[in-house]
Amino acid sequence: MATNNHTPSICTLPVELIYRILDTLDNETILFSFGYTCKRFQTIIHTYNQYKLSFKLISKRYFHLICHSIHPENIISLTLSNNKQTPDQIKCFLSIFSIQQFIRLRSLTLNKIDEDDFYTIFQFRNTISSLSFTFLKSTLQNSQTISLLSSIISNKNLRYLDFNLSPKDLLWSNQCLLQTLIISNSVNFIQFSTIISNLLLLKTLVLQDCIIHKNDIIDCSIHYLQLISLSFNDSKLNMDNCELLLCLFPLLEHFHIVGGDYFFDGFRWERFIQKNLLKLKKFEFAFCGNTSMLWTNSNDIESLITPFRTPFWIEHKQWFVVCCYFIDTNNYTLYSLPICKSNNILSQNPFFRKLNALSLCVENEWPTGSTEYLSTFINLSSIRELSISIDLENEYVLDKLTNITNLLNQLYNLQSLRIDNCLTSAEIIRLLVPNHVKYLRTVVPDIDDMKFIIEQLTHLSSITFEIFGKMKYFLEDFLTWLMETRINSTYRYDDQFLSMWLGKINN
Repeated sequence: MATNNHTPSICTLPVELIYRILDTLDNETILFSFGYTCKRFQTIIHTYNQYKLSFKLISKRYFHLICHSIHPENIISLTLSNNKQTPDQIKCFLSIFSIQQFIRLRSLTLNKIDEDDFYTIFQFRNTISSLSFTFLKSTLQNSQTISLLSSIISNKNLRYLDFNLSPKDLLWSNQCLLQTLIISNSVNFIQFSTIISNLLLLKTLVLQDCIIHKNDIIDCSIHYLQLISLSFNDSKLNMDNCELLLCLFPLLEHFHIVGGDYFFDGFRWERFIQKNLLKLKKFEFAFCGNTSMLWTNSNDIESLITPFRTPFWIEHKQWFVVCCYFIDTNNYTLYSLPICKSNNILSQNPFFRKLNALSLCVENEWPTGSTEYLSTFINLSSIRELSISIDLENEYVLDKLTNITNLLNQLYNLQSLRIDNCLTSAEIIRLLVPNHVKYLRTVVPDIDDMKFIIEQLTHLSSITFEIFGKMKYFLEDFLTWLMETRINSTYRYDDQFLSMWLGKINN
C-alpha cells in the first residue's frame, strides 16, 4: 500500500485559497512578510489582484516601498491623502504613477486634493464605481472644476459619491446611476428636490442638513419611492418641516438625524411614523437642548424620556432611548441606542464605549485615579488619536507628567498625538511621546526646539508645528536644514501650521 509522506502545509494550498487568506491581511504584511516566506508566495503576491491601498498616516519609507513593490493593475481600491500627516502625498504619488495604469481600480478616495491634481486624475475616462474626495481649499479656484465634476457624476459606472462641496452649480443628469450620495454640506430645498428628482436609482442620501425657506412649497402628494435611507448629520429643521420632507419618502427604512430641541416629542414621532413611515426599521437620532435653569430633580429628566417608553418604542420597534444631562452647562442630549455617530455628540457625551479619538483638558492638578476611571467606560486600546491640553508650568507638573505617561502607555494603539501648550519644552515633549506614536502635532517656543524634536523622535513619520511670533522669519533656514537632514521630506505651510511628512534620515 502506498504511503503519503507529504505533510500538509500552507505552502501546498491551492492558489485560490491563498488569495482568500490575502484578502484578510494588510498590504505591509502581504508585501514584506508573507511574500518573503518562499518563492511561490513571492510569485503569488504579484498575481494577486485585489489590493486595497490606503496611504493615510503612513511613513514616507513605507509609502515608497509599497509604491515600488506593487503593480498598479492589481489595485482595486486606493486612498490618497494630503492631510497634515502626509502633505503633498497625492502629487508625490502622481509623480510615480499615471492613473491610467490602474485599470482595475473601482474605489478611489482623495483627501484634501489640489484642483490641478484632481484634473490630472480625471482628465481620462475611468471605471471607478466609488469616489470620495475633499479639496485642499474650501472654495474652488478653477471655473472648469464644476464642469469636470458634473461629467464625473454622469459617469455610468459611478454608484457611490462622497464629497464636501456645495452642490448648487452641479448638474444632476437623470441618466446618473448613483445609488449612494454623501454631501458633507447643507443644501436648500430646491437643490434637494433637484437631486432627488434626477437620481432615480438613489437608495441612500446623507447630508448635513436641508434648509427650507418660508417660500418653499413642498408637495406631499409627490412620492420618491427609490430612497430607503436618509440622514441629516447636523440639522436645524423644525419638526413641521422635517415631517413634510419625510412624507416624500414613504418607503424609507432608515432615518438618521442629529438636531436640536424641536424633536423631543416622542408621542408626535410615534403618531407620524405609524401613519407615514410604515417601512421604517431603523431610527437613529441625537437631539440636544439647553435648560434655562439648573435641573436638580430627576423627574425633569424623566419627563423628556417618558414619551419614548411606550409599547411602540420598547416592544414593537425595540428602539431604546437614553437621556444625558450635563450639570455644568445645563445641556441635555436625548439619543437612541446604539448611539448614533456624530461630532456633535462626541464632544458632549462621556459615555461612548467605542471611541477612537479622545480629547482631554487638564488645567490644575491631575485628578487622582482618573486614568483608571477612564478605563472603566472607555476601551483605551481603541484610541488612535489623542488631543491633550495641559498646563505644565505649575506646582503639579511632576504629578501630571507621571500620570500622562501612565495614560499614554495604556493607549498602545495610539497613532496620533496632539499636545497643546505653547510653554512646553522640547525635552518634556520628548519624554512624553511614546515610541508607538507616528504623528505629533504640538507647539514649541522656537526653531531649535523643532530641530531637537525631529532629531530625537526618529520614530515619528510626520510632525505638525504651530508657527508663531518671530519663528516665521527663520523658516527658510529651517526648511533647508530639514531637507538636508531628512531626505525627500515634503511639507506644507498654511494657516500658521507647518506640516512635515518626514523622509529618510541622512546619516
